[in-house]
Amino acid sequence: MRDTQDSSQFIRFLRGTWTLLAMALVFATGIFFSALSLRNGSNGVEIVALLLLGLAGGGLVRGLVRENLVAVVFIVLVVGECALLSQLSGPWSKLWPVLIPANAIGVMVGNVVRQGLLESRPRISRDVWVINGAEEPRTESARAVSLAELSSWDSAKSGRFRVERNGGLFEAIGNPVMGFIVHCAAKLQEESDWRILGSVEGGDETEIRIPSGPAYAPSGVVVDLETAQAALQGFFHYRGPDPGLKWTSGEQVLDLKFG
Repeated sequence: MRDTQDSSQFIRFLRGTWTLLAMALVFATGIFFSALSLRNGSNGVEIVALLLLGLAGGGLVRGLVRENLVAVVFIVLVVGECALLSQLSGPWSKLWPVLIPANAIGVMVGNVVRQGLLESRPRISRDVWVINGAEEPRTESARAVSLAELSSWDSAKSGRFRVERNGGLFEAIGNPVMGFIVHCAAKLQEESDWRILGSVEGGDETEIRIPSGPAYAPSGVVVDLETAQAALQGFFHYRGPDPGLKWTSGEQVLDLKFG
């Protein structure tokens, strides 16, 4: 049973993050060929080495450094790397600009991996409300706190908004200005239980803000703050999706979790 749960978690992690990982690969490939072109086709090995160094450095910064210090440590790391490289002889002193985007991509990849590891970590189920990692046993207090936090939440800065209770999960990503994408599940371990608020039908797309930058989703699943708060209120009552609201199920639900 445990193996089946681990496999399901890993599959959900891949389905939710493959687009961001693919974007990182595309960006890194573009940087490689751009730098190679500027060097007239030479120093390919050195460029690859610097890309790997930047990816590792940015990934470690995101994985090991506290959230509120990531930007500062990232700047110090990049400045230090570039200053050191510019003092070396040969092609290295001319290739230091490669490190800047490489480290940025590394931070993005590190954020994706970190989120996946957190979500796949075994959880000890406790019958209390957990609001963005903070426990609150009283329902009324948990409802008030979560509604207040959602009204000022910005996923570009703080990541995914989460409220949990004994296997049930409410998630929102976005901000009050541009809108939210809301996911909900009565049993988060069961892939078939996941729902997304709204409809995926239609060809129009809307931009939202996520930790890795702007993302685009079907306009029907990007809801305003009032609708997201109504879904959150329903979660406190039903411990899952509010049946009075319009939800969508199916494979596309997890594809729109954006890592």
